[in-house]
Amino acid sequence: MDQNGKTRPATYRIRVREGLERCFVDWMDDLTLIPQENGETLMISTFPDQPALRGFLDQLWNLNITVITVERIENES
Repeated sequence: MDQNGKTRPATYRIRVREGLERCFVDWMDDLTLIPQENGETLMISTFPDQPALRGFLDQLWNLNITVITVERIENES
């Protein structure tokens, strides 16, 4: 949170078991997909707050996509 009590956007790395193509997550604008050699996919995106991150994870759940890890990337500022 910042000094005014507002949540600052945060960037996350989300690793999923499936090899995803962009069409699976077209509804997410600011998302980078990085295919991994082992068939998994690494996704990187910035979320404005925790409810937005939770909503994204819920959508992955609804698509039956297996989330392996969720890691917050510290913003350099």
